Amino acid sequence: MTTPSHPQHVLIVEDQPDALRLMQQLVEALFDTGNHLCAPDLAQAQGHLGTSYDLVLCDLQLPDGLSIDWLRQYRQRHPDTWIVVSTLYDDDDLVFASLRAGADGYLLKTDSPAVQRDTLSRLLNGEPPMSPSIARKVMRHFRAQPEPTPAGLPLATLTPREQEVLSLIAQGLSAKMVAAELNTSRYTVNDQIKSIYRKLGIGNRSEATAEAMRLGLIQAPTPLR
Repeated sequence: MTTPSHPQHVLIVEDQPDALRLMQQLVEALFDTGNHLCAPDLAQAQGHLGTSYDLVLCDLQLPDGLSIDWLRQYRQRHPDTWIVVSTLYDDDDLVFASLRAGADGYLLKTDSPAVQRDTLSRLLNGEPPMSPSIARKVMRHFRAQPEPTPAGLPLATLTPREQEVLSLIAQGLSAKMVAAELNTSRYTVNDQIKSIYRKLGIGNRSEATAEAMRLGLIQAPTPLR
């Protein structure tokens, strides 16, 4: 069975030939698959909304508009797909709008091909792939959040089972895999994930991973250099 951390069916939403060629090369080299489809704009990406891929690599600025709304729609339909933004833009508004829309990772095209490869390779360990500068930006954002009062510690609001589920999804497991690991139904796990996201005020896997690290449920990965 294909795991989310080793995708075989990939969609690349990208209009720039050079960037598209690099993404294709990275996908083929890292995941040993040539099974990828491409969409050069939002209009064609809309035609893929009903198809479940293991991985979606998506540019933000496409010829017919920003892809953030499309990302949100795709995430709602396919909660287990890894969605990774690949873009030139690193401003806070776009980074956090993309993460809130459901992106699991954020690659900068301004990074060297070697850094982009190393970053995307984090998927092989079930880790959200983020360019080093974006990872630092996200961690600074979480550190800047006010400390909770002792009576309202986020970890204390989660049941022991929800803590277990958070730890597993933060390590890259899909809802289906968590259900198998915990010997329960996928529907139960989906309800628990919704409860976790609501209690922690988060909305996607990358934020879940950051919260799990902040709460001490998993260890932070070694930063890329």
